[in-house]
Amino acid sequence: MSGLLGHGDSGPPAGSPVTVVLVHGWSCSRRQWKHQLPALSRRYRTLDLDLPGHGESPADLLTGPPTVGALADSVVALMKARVPSGPVVVVGHSLGAAVAVEVARREPGRVVHVISLDGLVHLGVYEKQDEAAAAGLLAPLVEDFGRCGDFGAAAVRMLDGFVVARDRLPRDELAATCSALDARFGLDLYRSILSWDMREALTHTAVPVTAVCAAATLSPWVRRRYGTRIGLVPVPDVGHFLHLEAPEVVTPLVRELIDTLAR
Repeated sequence: MSGLLGHGDSGPPAGSPVTVVLVHGWSCSRRQWKHQLPALSRRYRTLDLDLPGHGESPADLLTGPPTVGALADSVVALMKARVPSGPVVVVGHSLGAAVAVEVARREPGRVVHVISLDGLVHLGVYEKQDEAAAAGLLAPLVEDFGRCGDFGAAAVRMLDGFVVARDRLPRDELAATCSALDARFGLDLYRSILSWDMREALTHTAVPVTAVCAAATLSPWVRRRYGTRIGLVPVPDVGHFLHLEAPEVVTPLVRELIDTLAR
């Protein structure tokens, strides 16, 4: 890997009790933290970044396949370059939550908390998939892309299925970001998400993990399997993009979690 991720750096340059790192989801970008960034950066040094292949970060920042671990390495490199010392809270949406856990595995002395926004619980519904199962889950996206020839449009249609408050989601912005994602890169990365071993990763991650999640995805099965490892905070009447669908609820929740650590 060469070069740093595209990113924003805001908040007080000195005196921040923790640094907050914001990691977006698959086919998204750092622009989607627009509701959370002002509230967080008033008190905390805040890095909002574009993962490789997304937004302002080219895919060739990676020297190998796009895996959850490789994306985490790119985030760690940015942290070491921009904020080489002090405690870090990593907030991740969807794929970004998996990346956040892997960052915590790599930096156990620095990352003090992982906050997932409909990431780990959502991914936990699938858990690690073998190649055939992953292909089955990807099939609707692959078939839609084959029909229309527009990967961005196919990706948005797939993501629409995870949204509750569609009128509050900036679909044009999401469509533009999805359309900028290379189809092969996007599909390879999605396969990597489906093959990521969440249970194994959490076993080897010592820091606290809190999942702020869409209540509809929080099944009794997920509670039984992960409730003792992950702090679960369900939010009603929202979908997968809860930080965009209900920022007036989600932003204070995230801020309160970080404030509790910083006291």
